[in-house]
Amino acid sequence: SKVGLITADELALAGYAFNTNNTTTYLQENATDTYWWSLSPNFFNGGNASVWNVLGSNGHFGGNSVYDARAVRPAISLLSNVLVTGSGTSEDPYIVK
Repeated sequence: SKVGLITADELALAGYAFNTNNTTTYLQENATDTYWWSLSPNFFNGGNASVWNVLGSNGHFGGNSVYDARAVRPAISLLSNVLVTGSGTSEDPYIVK
């Protein structure tokens, strides 16, 4: 219940801006050339719904129709007093205490 998709507000707080490329956010680490969805709707017009997403390779933040195939990157929310160790690699995975 603590895992979900990141919201557009959280993407903006991470440094993304509408219709702009940004490869300097922490979310760009290990990004591929694949779009990934956020949880936030962009617009709904008749039968066409759009959701905010990011293109991993260049950090482009925009919206696309939900009819398009996109990836997901799960996000978790941690309390500020949680201790996280490790570098996130297969040799040194994150450990959340």
